[in-house]
Amino acid sequence: MFGLTAYKEIITGQLLLSAGALFYTGWWLAAFKPDSTRSGGALSALLFFLLATFGLSGTALTVHGIHGLPLPASWPGSGMLFIMALLVYFILLTGSVKLFGRKPTTELILMVLWALMEIMALGALHETGALTGAAYGLTWAAVAAASLIALTAYMMYYRMDDNTAYITGAVPLLADGAVTLMIALLGR
Repeated sequence: MFGLTAYKEIITGQLLLSAGALFYTGWWLAAFKPDSTRSGGALSALLFFLLATFGLSGTALTVHGIHGLPLPASWPGSGMLFIMALLVYFILLTGSVKLFGRKPTTELILMVLWALMEIMALGALHETGALTGAAYGLTWAAVAAASLIALTAYMMYYRMDDNTAYITGAVPLLADGAVTLMIALLGR
């Protein structure tokens, strides 16, 4: 895509996702400020446009790059990984609704799909020799930590007062952006 190798697509995609996470955080802070009579206006619209542009292009490049490189031989295929991610999603969805009374929102599926994409990117970069040793372990730990942070924020969000929820809603966005930036830099 765009004359980039699959490896470069993943790295570029991760950089774009990192920028998209910053725009997403800015949009969140502009559009959902508690006790605000406005939803962010023109600034909010611009930030949403930028987050969509960077987020979607980063996702497209990353996914395209992943499919251009082999995953580790010991892993199940990408189709099986997707089915496993859907199973994880339905388990988390059922648990969050039944055990915690959390109303379902699109954030949960986005969190699971983000984690799947990043895990597959790590595997593909590892197979190219771009992520090995401590860098490989560190990026795995970062994806796991960001996923746990996001899930915790998701579960707690509606139990918080407006101001705490407002700040808490931005934390997973920043964590995801930091992780994608880490992968891009360590995978170079």
